[in-house]
Amino acid sequence: MSIAPRRVHYAWTVAFAGAAAMVCGLGLARFAFGMMLPSMSASLGLSYGQGGVLGFANMAGYLIAILLAPLVLPRIGTRIAVTANLVLIALSMLGMAATESFSALCALYVVTGIGSGGVVLPAMSVMAQWFFPSHRGLAAGLVMSGPGFGIILSGFIVPRLAPAYGLLSWQLGWAIFALICAAVAVLAFTLIRNHPDTKGHLPFGKAPATPPGSSPMSRSAKLRLLVHMGVIFAIYGAVYMLYVTFIVTSMVDTFSLGEALAGDLWAWFGFLSIFSGILFGVVSDRIGRRRGMAVAFSVLAVSFLSVGFGPWMPGLYVSIILFGLAAWSIPVIMAASAGDFFGSAAAANALAALTFAFSGGQATGPVLAGFLAERTGDFSASYALSGAAAVLAIGLSLLLKTPDASK
Repeated sequence: MSIAPRRVHYAWTVAFAGAAAMVCGLGLARFAFGMMLPSMSASLGLSYGQGGVLGFANMAGYLIAILLAPLVLPRIGTRIAVTANLVLIALSMLGMAATESFSALCALYVVTGIGSGGVVLPAMSVMAQWFFPSHRGLAAGLVMSGPGFGIILSGFIVPRLAPAYGLLSWQLGWAIFALICAAVAVLAFTLIRNHPDTKGHLPFGKAPATPPGSSPMSRSAKLRLLVHMGVIFAIYGAVYMLYVTFIVTSMVDTFSLGEALAGDLWAWFGFLSIFSGILFGVVSDRIGRRRGMAVAFSVLAVSFLSVGFGPWMPGLYVSIILFGLAAWSIPVIMAASAGDFFGSAAAANALAALTFAFSGGQATGPVLAGFLAERTGDFSASYALSGAAAVLAIGLSLLLKTPDASK
């Protein structure tokens, strides 16, 4: 007598497709910039401040996408939103491969930022539809493993590029990444589904005794919680974006590493970050979202402070390892929290509000760090301030009044 094999729940297919989309939506559309920046600066004569302005341009586009998402996403759904924005990213990257104008690069990187935000928010928020809270942190962590693969790609590819076909090395890099994004757009359209009903499934995991979002919290209490979480997410956005934008530049300029070695270290960061979302997603599933955030910020604080006091090579290695292990911890916990505290139906809107605050932090962090570095000569002071901000975020996380505050 044969036993029919147990079918894998389609929720895991959606999570896999979301992770693939995030390879492009974050790993290439945003984090490859830090790897590209040294060669772009050398060929175009960019200052630290101009590098920060380019980072700001990307964040401005990201903010536009987050503002539009609550209006557009309910009308077109996750599948179309992710696919269309991956195509947008690919087109903007092709545009960057065809120009050497700083103003054109800024405008195109705004478009890349719009595509990035248009991928990230739906790819993360749809996990609230496909997974119950018991596995929501793990699912969000799986999706956030995607950027790590993008970072590995940029870390290995970019330093080994040479001018070809009339393109500078960094232009060739953007062209290659555009082709990858176009291929992933096809994959996303093929695999992503908006809701488990379309496949005849319930969400995966253990159904809660009371539906998420139906807690006795009043509307004003939920608003206060959302604002409180938004402040924490904004702090994370500022310090993490500062780090990923300038750490490769610091390796080359302050630590005197060659681009190839800096790229290898960046790739190691990418490899470790693959596991960070899964690790902290599971941790927050077990000990609660606020405690999970506090643990994550503790690891990030040590990472930032390790490079905040000058060029000390052991500190750089410690910083890369710890940042890699906690890199995507806060976005994963925030995505899971949006579904847990506000309900799966309102998860996308709650996450949009949180991500808007997060994007505001991301937009300001690199700009302030760039201009501070021009005054001090390097980014050490910026990393030290990031460490202090992470310590502040530990306290703010523990003070959160959430429905799972007993954890």
